[in-house]
Amino acid sequence: MDTTALVVIGLAVLLIVLVLLFARGGGRRHDLIALSNESRDRYLTEWDRIETRFVDAPEEAVSEADGLVIALLRERRHPLDSRRLPNELHLAREEASLRRGDKTEGMRRALLHYRAVIEMMVGMPVHGERDREGRREMA
Repeated sequence: MDTTALVVIGLAVLLIVLVLLFARGGGRRHDLIALSNESRDRYLTEWDRIETRFVDAPEEAVSEADGLVIALLRERRHPLDSRRLPNELHLAREEASLRRGDKTEGMRRALLHYRAVIEMMVGMPVHGERDREGRREMA
């Protein structure tokens, strides 16, 4: 084989590898759309309402938390296919679905995972300054 044939084969292999990488998402992070201040405040306010609701209705609060997280991901244009969802969301759903032991404890752990996704996607902790305003802290 001459040099030209080797270069052509090398370029073809490189092109195939690049096509395969981009077809799978290329391991590249998806560029998320920034939230407006109004959206950020709306999500944080709704999150506070869900955490407060947890005391009286844990299952409903966890279900609402899942819906809120999905709405937030959708607004930020995060890919919603299962493989690309945040790991904390997978953990939250796993904890919420466990039927062994203390079900309320599993729901509490699920809510903590949902909180982590909210914090990551909103770009700020949902505690701290807001706790001083009378918000109840979940342990």
